[in-house]
Amino acid sequence: MEQYLLECLDSLSQSGDDKKRRLNRVQKISAWDLLNKEWRALVALAAKKESLPEVTKDTGGNLTPFNPNRNRKIGRRGGKGLRRSLEDNLEHPSDVILSKESEGYKLAVLIAQKIKMGNSWNLEWNSHLDTLRKSCEKGIHPVWNKLAKEANIFAELSRFKISHDSKKNKDSSLWINSSYFDPEDTVELKSWLDMSLPFNAKTDQLKVIQKIKKDMGNKPRFSEWNKWIDPVLRNQSKEMALIEGMILACCKHGDAIKVLDNISEKSIVDVAKKQVRLLKLRAGNLTNWEEDSKIEKEDLLSQSIRTTAWRQIENIERDFTIEELRFGIDVLSNSEKKVPDFIIWKLVFKLFEINELEQAYDAVNGLIIRNNEQLKIALKINLKKDIATIIEQSLDNLDEEGLLVVAKDPSCNNEIRIKAATKVLESDSIRYMSDILDIFTDVADIENLAKVLVENKSLAKVYPERVLMIWHMISAENAKNIADELEILRDDALKSITDSPEDLILSEVSKALISLLDGIPRDMNIINQKLDSDGLLALNEVRRALSPEGDSRVSTKSIQKLEDSIKIADLDYLERRLFESLGDSLLLNRIAMDIESGMSDRVTEANQTLISITSKDNISMQNVRFVIEMIIEHGKIIAEGIIPLEKWYRKNDNNSLDSRLIKATIQSSQGNYIQAAREYEDAAKRIKHDFEKYALIMRKALISYAHGGGWNNSVNLINSKPALSASVTERFQLYLNVCNDEVGNKKDKARNRLHEYALKEVQSETSNIKENREAQIEALELFMRYPEELDPPLPKSPFQGRVRAAIRGLQGIENTHRSELDLKFEQEMSREKKDIYEIQSIANQIADYAPIRGLRKLERAISSPNLSENNKTTLERVAGAMFVQHSESIPIKERGMLRNLSLKPVVIVDTNILIDTLKDDLLREMSGDSFGSLNWTGDRSFHWMLRRRSKEKLMFMNIPPMVRAEFQNRVKTPKDVLELFSKNVYVDSKTWNEKITKTLLEKKVKQICKEFGNWDCKINKKRMKEIELEEFMIQHKNIFEELTKQKMSREDNSKRSTIKGQEIYPEGGDIQIMRYAAELCNNINPEIGKVIIATRDADFKLISRSLEEEFGFGIVGDAQELNRRILRKVS
Repeated sequence: MEQYLLECLDSLSQSGDDKKRRLNRVQKISAWDLLNKEWRALVALAAKKESLPEVTKDTGGNLTPFNPNRNRKIGRRGGKGLRRSLEDNLEHPSDVILSKESEGYKLAVLIAQKIKMGNSWNLEWNSHLDTLRKSCEKGIHPVWNKLAKEANIFAELSRFKISHDSKKNKDSSLWINSSYFDPEDTVELKSWLDMSLPFNAKTDQLKVIQKIKKDMGNKPRFSEWNKWIDPVLRNQSKEMALIEGMILACCKHGDAIKVLDNISEKSIVDVAKKQVRLLKLRAGNLTNWEEDSKIEKEDLLSQSIRTTAWRQIENIERDFTIEELRFGIDVLSNSEKKVPDFIIWKLVFKLFEINELEQAYDAVNGLIIRNNEQLKIALKINLKKDIATIIEQSLDNLDEEGLLVVAKDPSCNNEIRIKAATKVLESDSIRYMSDILDIFTDVADIENLAKVLVENKSLAKVYPERVLMIWHMISAENAKNIADELEILRDDALKSITDSPEDLILSEVSKALISLLDGIPRDMNIINQKLDSDGLLALNEVRRALSPEGDSRVSTKSIQKLEDSIKIADLDYLERRLFESLGDSLLLNRIAMDIESGMSDRVTEANQTLISITSKDNISMQNVRFVIEMIIEHGKIIAEGIIPLEKWYRKNDNNSLDSRLIKATIQSSQGNYIQAAREYEDAAKRIKHDFEKYALIMRKALISYAHGGGWNNSVNLINSKPALSASVTERFQLYLNVCNDEVGNKKDKARNRLHEYALKEVQSETSNIKENREAQIEALELFMRYPEELDPPLPKSPFQGRVRAAIRGLQGIENTHRSELDLKFEQEMSREKKDIYEIQSIANQIADYAPIRGLRKLERAISSPNLSENNKTTLERVAGAMFVQHSESIPIKERGMLRNLSLKPVVIVDTNILIDTLKDDLLREMSGDSFGSLNWTGDRSFHWMLRRRSKEKLMFMNIPPMVRAEFQNRVKTPKDVLELFSKNVYVDSKTWNEKITKTLLEKKVKQICKEFGNWDCKINKKRMKEIELEEFMIQHKNIFEELTKQKMSREDNSKRSTIKGQEIYPEGGDIQIMRYAAELCNNINPEIGKVIIATRDADFKLISRSLEEEFGFGIVGDAQELNRRILRKVS
């Protein structure tokens, strides 16, 4: 600083006496820039030629302090405009006393401050002044003598002699030794440049160095350095050349090596040559690598040379020993945050070569794989020690070949294999398609496998078994947006499975399990061999229970044994997943059977099991579909078990049809009937191309509205939907309208509706007014029990109260003997303690002129809730005797309400039931264990239940001649039967041809006809032909229009009958069956209490209630409905 100050004072000497000119000029020279603000304050005092103040009387003999603010302009806002002067930057006395600056500088500052501070001067500082004066007497820098000449205030400094030490050469050893560092280390470089130079440098050079140091204090702008150093710091020699070279090396200038290499000054040549070695290594010149990698000194520069050399090992083409590599790793680990992977990989390779897997594993931990050579070693290590994390983190660095290697390697976990395969698929889906599909299959990645096949639909014909696997295993969440595409894929797969090439990726066990899940086991022996003895016994027990001969009871213990056996079985991942799907399928079949049984304990257990299945986050699409079908069929009986599924739908598919059905079922079970009805109504609106399902759900909505008292809603719904109006019976509509009128305070309107109904019912029975009125009363009495006849029953109130009022109105018109008997009966029934002999007497008197009325009176009395069991038994005997006496006058169609007589129903079996039975029986012949298909469907359970109830002697079964003829005509050959299977069922044609012979077929057809035709009767064909059906059909025109549209949309080629020019009505065979059943209802066979048609045909099911009301025969379409009719004797 003293040298810079001297240059500034020389400038002042050459600037004359004008103070302003002197100050302005000195600020333009380089030395000024090199001074800090405290030293500049001294220059400012000298520039202003500041002199000692005079001693006057006014100052009391003291020096007057100088005012640094004199002659300054005041700002336009007065005193607040004063600016700080350069002199104000003088160091404070307390700071300068403690500073490490020269004695001359300290003395000069204290002299100036004492005058400037005046009275605020601390007298204790005087002792420091004296000490400094004594020290300066030994000699001071020439600059202080020069300062005394320029400013009189410092005149005291002129008395001290000039020190000659300042002119001697400085010791440069510390400065040189400090230069052994990496020049790219800006912290070290700045620290070195901050040191006092041991040689004289030009001010311009020092100014550039200072600028570079200041730039390093922030984010260095290396590109600017090249401009700053040229020309003042270029082409230097000796020590300044070292500074030039170091700065050039720091900013990675190409001349750095040349500059440093040209240094020959003995004192700095060593550091210069070492810097050159470092720069050459960084430039890729490895000719001196061996020496550089082993340089022994520990200064920062030697460490950098060693580290840089080992960092270049990837480019050294020679073999390294384990010891050398470990030395290099130590070098790098001591100087860097992270040792480069490539040198550790070299060590890993060496360790692997000598089979030091444990050490190789320790070394590879935390590395990233960057090429296929490293990958091969990593995968081999992974066989012994798990390095899955390293492999997974390295996937982004691998090329397609490397990714494919990972995806195919069984030592990698499935998650990594899937990620690798997905990356390959993203890069080149066509080239590696086969490999990717094989990998997704092997690891059971159903989601990605489905995506690929959906995007490449033609592959379904190449990999049909994989499509079937997807169908049974894909999660509902992954399937929700591709369900329609999966349907198409499955159809294509089933069509092509026979002619497709053999799938070499799927094991024989997997193929057998896929076949079993799809219905028919290909080879149960392959599956059985994978299970232990307990598991095998459990599986056979479960399948036997689910077979036609089984008891439909599957114990929890058996299911648990099967699950335990699967857990310990020797299975690959895909096989285990398929076995798990099989377990779920068996559980659902068991649930369906338990629910179907209607037994409370089994229903409770079924719901608990259902909760465990529907609670799974990855519940399969097939399991959800199975549950939805159960919901439609069984309703709120399974509400508890589907609560978790409602939560799943709320999260994944809240506005779907299935979601609405689930919500409606749960709401109904909780008694929230209005909300349930709205959900049902909303669900039905979402149905397309399935009028049968639409009508079924709309009926549920109407019934829910009824239970919730939403009579107006139900009436409005029927009135707004003509097709829906046609699908519900007139009696149901009348029931809803009467209730709606009653709650709407339209009692007269309700009464008139009931009277019109009664008149319509009896208009052709008699012309006698009194008898007609009594017949109307009887019709209303029968209608009053309408809500109780249904299963589940409808609310009795307010309906029955309004019907009673209508009956009383008719009874009050004119009393007759018959009406007196009715009144007496009502009085007796109203008593808490009934006289059964009086009831018997009244019933017998009524039976004398109207046997069926007498029996109905007894039926009502027997059903009375407060009648003892003995009294009920007595009245049942009376009713039985009465029926025997009058049976020939009571046709079957009038016996429907006689529940307590031991009359059996006769079930007329439609062709579709016989065909379903035959197909199921033949599939059992095809299966290896004779248990048949695994799939528990509503169709299968229906014909099983028909067989079971017939064997239990609970009913008769009859095959009409036209049905028998159609059945035998459609199943003449095995080929004919094979074509009857749905396209959604896989039947192996080879096995079919081997096992299903014409002889076997004929035997099965004969057996089925015998089994389902165990009751025969004679029908008056003439009367049967005369039964009028056309008008009835026309009344339901809207339904048949919708059904015809539905059949056409599904490409159903079944014929339709033409009535009044419209070809929309059921085919001729179905109409014949209806006439057959209607004529049978007119029969008086004393054994039969009811005629029922068992069919799955929507032409029957959608008008079932109307057929029953009009002609007397009922329709059942599933096992549950059959049981309601048979077990509970409900019409």
